[in-house]
Amino acid sequence: MRTWSVAVQEAEWTIAQGEQWVVTGPMASGKTTLALALHREALEESALVTFGGQAASSGSDWAAARYHASIEYDFRTVDEVLSYEQVNDINPFEVRPPERKARVAFKKLRAWCERVFELGPLLDRWTVQLSNGEQRRVMLACAILRQTPLLILDDPFAGLDPQMQQRLREVLAALVEQGRTLVVMVRHEDEIPPCMTHHLKLRQWRIVRKGRYQKPLTEATPMTFKKNPPSLKTPVVIEVKDLTLPIDGRMLFEHFDWDVHQGERWLIVGPNGSGKTTLLSLISGDHPFAYACEIQRFGVKPGPGVPLWSIRSRIATVSPESQVCLDAQQTVESALFSGCFDAEGNRLRPTAAQRKQAMQLVAALGLHEHLHATLGTLSAGVVRLMLVIRALVPQPALLLLDEVCMNLEVAETKKLLRLLKTLFERTPTLTVICIAHRADHIPFGFDRCLQLGR
Repeated sequence: MRTWSVAVQEAEWTIAQGEQWVVTGPMASGKTTLALALHREALEESALVTFGGQAASSGSDWAAARYHASIEYDFRTVDEVLSYEQVNDINPFEVRPPERKARVAFKKLRAWCERVFELGPLLDRWTVQLSNGEQRRVMLACAILRQTPLLILDDPFAGLDPQMQQRLREVLAALVEQGRTLVVMVRHEDEIPPCMTHHLKLRQWRIVRKGRYQKPLTEATPMTFKKNPPSLKTPVVIEVKDLTLPIDGRMLFEHFDWDVHQGERWLIVGPNGSGKTTLLSLISGDHPFAYACEIQRFGVKPGPGVPLWSIRSRIATVSPESQVCLDAQQTVESALFSGCFDAEGNRLRPTAAQRKQAMQLVAALGLHEHLHATLGTLSAGVVRLMLVIRALVPQPALLLLDEVCMNLEVAETKKLLRLLKTLFERTPTLTVICIAHRADHIPFGFDRCLQLGR
């Protein structure tokens, strides 16, 4: 029987083949670090998928290329990424035996992955075109296709829509039936797969519990939506007219109209790939198609005489993409004030009032001890909280929140939502648009819902 071990401070954690481990712990407890360490110790027998900072150790760098201008874009299709050669990192110039049995088994397993992760419609698309959720499904498929006895999944449910989260639970149960050993790091008790048999709990890189897993009593809160009330008699902040956007042969939006008034709080929901993040990037001006469609922000459209920064300086965004593109060598204190720009795009020095507000938010979220730390040394959750403060410092007129609570533990999520509730109540004219996949990740006061579909 195979076993795998990794040192955790003065203790040693051993996993026996056939044991299914769930790892939990508060923010910065070391879950992702442990996943990386375990993968290093069992490099030849394990596959790792980790989504901290939107990075993945599933064997290809195309995930990072999607958001990093400094990395050459990878224009491989999903079909190419899931090929036998790519998954197994085979050099095309290497002379190898035909491996017919291995290829037949791979083909059968790949067909199963395509079906359970609904990858068929994605096969001809470039990986750089995928949404966050679609990207994650491909990463999971890559790891499963390696057919290693040990599969390490760090926060695998984050960013997936509720239907795909349930599908992933079924996939993990099937992998256990196939004889795989799983190690799954989670942030929410209701995300723990039913097939888990053992539980490891961490705190500050120390083991505080290790033993048999006992199923919790908590269950996921279903997403419920109120009927949209009539629009407020306030100015229109966002006006989308007849938006038609084809993406790789399919219509993501077709004759789409949408108005957002000042002070409204909108929730955008829908399955992965339905266009939620794309819509926010069109509004913020980050998407290239933003200049070719009828979208007015604050009553104007960028063009001759209307520079983009005159609009973007009034908009703040928190998203997984913005987190990926941060400078890992920058300190938290420096990053907090890096989002202040004027109408020409020049970076502004923070005012005394802005510095005071930022320090108050730092205190409210308990980030004082991290002020002088570099971003690359911090957990994804701490960086996400810093990004929220960074977005609020310039006092924007429009706030775009894309999965703002992703990578946060339950305690930090509650703390952040309490803070946002207070801020939103104090600034009734602030317009906010939010994307979320969990009911407990929706800030207070969102009474309008835009539901997108495939």
